[in-house]
Amino acid sequence: MNLRNAIVALLFAVPALIALPRSSHNPIVFVGALIWCLWFEYWYHRALQHRPGTIFQQKHHIHHATYQTVEDCTSTSCAEHLDFGGNVVYVAILFAANGAPLLLIDLVFGVHWLAPSMVVFVSFFLFLEILHRRIHLGQWVPWGAAHHHKHHEAPLMNFGVVSSWLDCLFGTKARS
Repeated sequence: MNLRNAIVALLFAVPALIALPRSSHNPIVFVGALIWCLWFEYWYHRALQHRPGTIFQQKHHIHHATYQTVEDCTSTSCAEHLDFGGNVVYVAILFAANGAPLLLIDLVFGVHWLAPSMVVFVSFFLFLEILHRRIHLGQWVPWGAAHHHKHHEAPLMNFGVVSSWLDCLFGTKARS
């Protein structure tokens, strides 16, 4: 995991953790936040990392270009392209983009979802970085390796790293 990215993620967690005691503790908020994370990760990967001209696409293109097989990816040159955001500024943009709709929902409806949702998103982000790196370095992961390796064979398919349910929903799941 990229330590700088992790520090940026944790910095976004600090205000959320401070506000957490005054926030909603309804378990539905945490389930909703996890669903939001999966949604955000899928669309970030599909709409920003694979759309030419975005600030995220160039870095992600390098990631795809340097990865062919697990053996190719054990080198340092490949490992440096495994991070979710790729750059601390991009990570900060991701967190701001993720938090903006949640903040708007909080302000409009007064539901106090932002803090628990950001804690879940920070946890999800850190988990995603670890999972993604382990998949590419050929290390054990509980699920998702075959689905993600297939994405590298067919880059316009299998956008979900953590889960394939949105690929099923939007018709982007590659056939085995």
